[in-house]
Amino acid sequence: MTVLKKILMVVGLSAAALFTASTITSAQETDQVGRQAYIDSMKGKKVIFVPISQGFDLNQAWVAVWQRHAARYGFKLEVRDPNGDTNAGIRAMQGAIAEKPDLLIVQNPDVQTYARLLKQAQQAGIKVLQVNMQSATQTDSYVGNDWIEMGKLEMTELAKACTGPKAPSHKVVWLAGVQTGAANIFMRTGIDEILKQYPELQLVSDQPADYSSEKARQITETVLQQHPDLCGIMGIWDNAEVGAGAAVAAAGKQDQVTIVTNGAGSDTGCQSIKNGLLDVIYNFNAPIQGEIAAQQISELLQHPDRQAGSEKTIFFGPITRVDKTNASGRNCWKLDELK
Repeated sequence: MTVLKKILMVVGLSAAALFTASTITSAQETDQVGRQAYIDSMKGKKVIFVPISQGFDLNQAWVAVWQRHAARYGFKLEVRDPNGDTNAGIRAMQGAIAEKPDLLIVQNPDVQTYARLLKQAQQAGIKVLQVNMQSATQTDSYVGNDWIEMGKLEMTELAKACTGPKAPSHKVVWLAGVQTGAANIFMRTGIDEILKQYPELQLVSDQPADYSSEKARQITETVLQQHPDLCGIMGIWDNAEVGAGAAVAAAGKQDQVTIVTNGAGSDTGCQSIKNGLLDVIYNFNAPIQGEIAAQQISELLQHPDRQAGSEKTIFFGPITRVDKTNASGRNCWKLDELK
């Protein structure tokens, strides 16, 4: 064999080796690391959601987001709606625990009703994600509001409106939700912190409207009769506080009374601002909250060997102040746009 042939042979073998190596490398690089394991971890899994009621806008937004997530990755999402009935909720929880789903998602009506059932679920090896309304029992994950922060934000808003030289008075009202609910309890903690900072503020009414616009209207109507110089009202849910707004409008005091509340960010809330029934909504944007929860669904389903309750995490979502200047666009979602 001539020297030239030897050289050509070596070059050819080297090129073939390089081609083979590059082909293997290319195949490895195009197979996205961890992707298949992620997909396999969710396919065929069972997730059960027990809400307070699917009649709420925030619940509808969450489920719309999660249904997209389920369709994309092949897990099954079932909603067991007690429609605001606590006893029906307990039965739904008991039934879900008996079925042993891969993940149980819960919106608690208050801090105690499901506390023991959540412990039972964890002891049965079921991972539990709580959304927006916490129980006294901490589970694998909570995604939702920092309700203490929410209470501080809303009462600070009233402090700005009702402690200045042009304020009609220092009198404010707290339209509570359900007294034993997590949102109510923790918001009150935040409210009290701000009241200490502004001792001139007078909390003249603290009554639960039970998330009812009619009760909110009745309470506000009575308070306005007792305190015609009322300066501000803060509440726990925009769909309820429209009742307060209606009472203020009927009394001809829309320019006098500032109404502040929070909500899921639906277009209904934005319309209430535009119509003058509400002044400020602290928007926790339910679709974003739902996306954060969807990522937690993925996280919890990816680790079937992790013991239920062995790791506990909390994720607080963003809050946006919405008034007439920005009650539009992404601050005002519509359910049809989420599906």
